Amino acid sequence: MIRHVIWDWNGTLVDDVDLCVDILNQVLIFYQKPTLTVNLYRELFFFPVSEFYQSLGLPSHGLEYDKLANEYISLYRKRFTECSLHKGALLTIQYLNSIGISQSILTAGMQADIEKFAFHYDISEFIQSIDGANNTYAKGKLDRIDTHFQKLRLDPSEVILVGDTLHDWQISKHINCNVYLFSNGHISLKRLSEVKAPILNSVPDLMRLVRH
Repeated sequence: MIRHVIWDWNGTLVDDVDLCVDILNQVLIFYQKPTLTVNLYRELFFFPVSEFYQSLGLPSHGLEYDKLANEYISLYRKRFTECSLHKGALLTIQYLNSIGISQSILTAGMQADIEKFAFHYDISEFIQSIDGANNTYAKGKLDRIDTHFQKLRLDPSEVILVGDTLHDWQISKHINCNVYLFSNGHISLKRLSEVKAPILNSVPDLMRLVRH
């Protein structure tokens, strides 16, 4: 029986790929690098973000990277209201809460930012905890998953992790919990299909999978 769902945030609950690509393209233009389409971005993106930036010819360490990372998140903060939750995400969160399945968010985003965003989208009351980073570097979540999971005090078989990247799949393997990969986020379905994990084509698909 599933007792808890760990949600990724960016691309999984919130539909922010278009915004992220738009901001990234502003950065690429500034550094005189080729811009990306959304489709190409979804074929290329990976964690940690510093290495992804390096693959694009952008600063990936040192003071210049610090400045880039801070400017990126500053632009995102100013524009996050342009995004909405994925269709049916709020309904799914409410449903899971109604049948006694607790929920948390594990994200590469900054703690204070995700708390603000979750409040804005009216989901805070349904989320047991939000576990975000303490910096703007978006390194990933592997360094925090053990502590996050230990706090749940559940068997891995009772937990589902839902995310939109191969990094989320790696995290699920680390704690040996169930995983569903969402196909409409930051990574293309083709790339997600390279690993052995069930695919969610919409967030509400999860309701059918946990119904009991």
